[in-house]
Amino acid sequence: MIQGKKVTLRHANIEDRLQIFQWLAESDLTCKMLGPPDFEDNPAPGWEEFIADYNSDFFDNEDPYHGRSYIIEVGNSPVGHINYNEIYRQNNYVEMDIWLAGSEFCNKGYGSDAILTLCNFLQNNLGCHTFVIAPSARNRDAIRVYERCGFEATDEVFKGFVPDYYDTVVMAKVV
Repeated sequence: MIQGKKVTLRHANIEDRLQIFQWLAESDLTCKMLGPPDFEDNPAPGWEEFIADYNSDFFDNEDPYHGRSYIIEVGNSPVGHINYNEIYRQNNYVEMDIWLAGSEFCNKGYGSDAILTLCNFLQNNLGCHTFVIAPSARNRDAIRVYERCGFEATDEVFKGFVPDYYDTVVMAKVV
């Protein structure tokens, strides 16, 4: 467990994967990041595509440098998901992603607290100094949250990074 000011990050296990997928692909927030009406070019993944992307490495404790998934909790209630991908140790860079379980959890500071909490953990425990997150330019709400967390748009090209959107905004936070 990683404790933030408002949230706790609980290491997700393989049994959480279906719920995490449903929050991404089937919640009332899905349309703000995937699929119609604004993201026709980037449909929500199917289950098989999701498990190929979020393989078992995200849900085990074997090598934290391969990436991890966490359930964002308030009290004992899950409100979303946050993860980091493989850590590139040669430059201490890591890409992150986050989504909440539903709109009822928005505008409460849970997402920003989860991001700041995970960045702090990764810096202090795994030596990360550069954090990258990459929303669509169409997702203005997410961009504002990331800016409040200290991320800034950058033209830097990061090793292994593959954009999800034609209008991806690469945002980095360097500590």
